[in-house]
Amino acid sequence: MSTATTPRTAPADAPAPASTARLSVWHVLRSEWIKLWSLRSTFWTVGLTIAVLVLLAWAMAASYNFAGNAYPGDDGSASLVYFVLAPGQIFGALVLVVLAALTVTGEYGTGQVRSTFAAVPTRLPVLWAKGAVVALVTFLTASVGTGLSLLLAGLITPALQPDWSDPEMLRIVLGTPLYIATVALLGFAVGALLRSTAAAIATVIGFVLVIESVLNLISWKPLEYVRPFLPSSAGARVATPDELLEMSDGMATMAVNLSPWAGYAVLVGWVVVIVAAAAVRLRTRDV
Repeated sequence: MSTATTPRTAPADAPAPASTARLSVWHVLRSEWIKLWSLRSTFWTVGLTIAVLVLLAWAMAASYNFAGNAYPGDDGSASLVYFVLAPGQIFGALVLVVLAALTVTGEYGTGQVRSTFAAVPTRLPVLWAKGAVVALVTFLTASVGTGLSLLLAGLITPALQPDWSDPEMLRIVLGTPLYIATVALLGFAVGALLRSTAAAIATVIGFVLVIESVLNLISWKPLEYVRPFLPSSAGARVATPDELLEMSDGMATMAVNLSPWAGYAVLVGWVVVIVAAAAVRLRTRDV
């Protein structure tokens, strides 16, 4: 005798528990910070930048001992400190441009950017977070390099120890890492727009080292209205003493003589415009 059984029905799927994870600005920033420091190239680039700044300062301090009369300014003046830091402003910025460009273009090269945008569908927070991380890391790196440069130069040649009573000294010392970090952000902005490491680095370095130098040397009336607004030339004014600005303005005729902070604002404007173009491309075009 068989016993009748009632067919067992499959239980309804239980609703998935609500996710407790929240996508916030802090989470995106933390993610980009971890990604940046997970690369060995970050440590190499940061270390190389500091080494370049310190070695150039050592070379300038050593040259002062041999040809001190050729350097303008009194002991500890802003002009002397500028001559110690000026080479680092150029070469330190160019090294950090590589790091800044790789921060955004590296993910496009490996395809990791698809996973990043899958986690952050709105995309733009990723761009802002990357830019913030690049700004912080490059500014801190340049600040450490600048501080060590001044310390070493002062130990080698006491005349190069900064005289903090000089009204321009604080602007020169703080303006150096500020300028270096902003040029690095320019590399980040171009990288975000072009999405190619080689193209971004070549564009920024070629423009800063070659194109701007050529435009400053050509004697042509219309260029007098262009020179004041070239990104690197304008931005470097924030870390240049007024006395040397007057000399350089006389050598390269300009229709507008920008103040140091106005010149820096021009460099920031370049960064903002290019980042805005990169943001539009990010929102309107697929990866």
